[in-house]
Amino acid sequence: MTKDTLHLPWCHAEAITDIGKVRHNNEDRYLLQPWPDGEAILAVVTDGIGGNSSGEIAAQMAVDTFKELLDQPLPLEAKEQYETLVKQCYLADERIREKAVTSFDTLGMGTTIVAALITPTNCIHIHAGDSRLYHFHKGEIKYQTLDHSIIQLLLETGRVKPEDIPKHPMRSVLNSCLGGKNAQGDFSIDPKWQEDDSPVIVLENEDYLLLCSDGLNNSISDTMLENLFKEMDIERLNTELIKSALEHGGSDNITCLTIKILTIPLS
Repeated sequence: MTKDTLHLPWCHAEAITDIGKVRHNNEDRYLLQPWPDGEAILAVVTDGIGGNSSGEIAAQMAVDTFKELLDQPLPLEAKEQYETLVKQCYLADERIREKAVTSFDTLGMGTTIVAALITPTNCIHIHAGDSRLYHFHKGEIKYQTLDHSIIQLLLETGRVKPEDIPKHPMRSVLNSCLGGKNAQGDFSIDPKWQEDDSPVIVLENEDYLLLCSDGLNNSISDTMLENLFKEMDIERLNTELIKSALEHGGSDNITCLTIKILTIPLS
């Protein structure tokens, strides 16, 4: 188990990853770091695809690509921040594909990703695949990303019910990721930027953000998540999330990255 903690005047953040109870290696990776002046945080969770060691290579390459953003000035406008995240996604996809063709062991490797640029008042985020972001307000889920997966499409069209998912043969099949077997650059990134409905999460005092790999949300329900976010303080929250996921399956790697907004600066 690997754990990191970040304290800033306006937030407390923690990240933790666990191999789970079945897998022989951990293909999840994460990034939790502030910009040098502490005005914003970059949070990323990736979940490698490809088996053997190639999935973890792709996941680490995506994290390393996003980490380069911390060497650049923070974009001031929300749309610029969003476009910066999207640009880095395409760059990571390109690098993963270039690496994938250098060896039979890495051929077809890929990774899911959820990435967020967080300031004291806003969260700009993107994702590809089934790693998720949740926004909790007063312990309840106010927003969550929708997976890029076949099972999500079946849910949206009414062909399956939520209770059918755990045993459905298509539950782990993705239709978007970085790298992988899609054509180059042919992957979905959400949410899309729309001028009349920009994908900016407005944060309030005591709000939480959770970025996680599917090893968490495939093991515990949204109701269980809400109960944990209502009951646990930030220092115990990630440990309890991992513990609960292990108790309810633990068949995959599990990564949780939580951020609690402590104070909202006065304007």
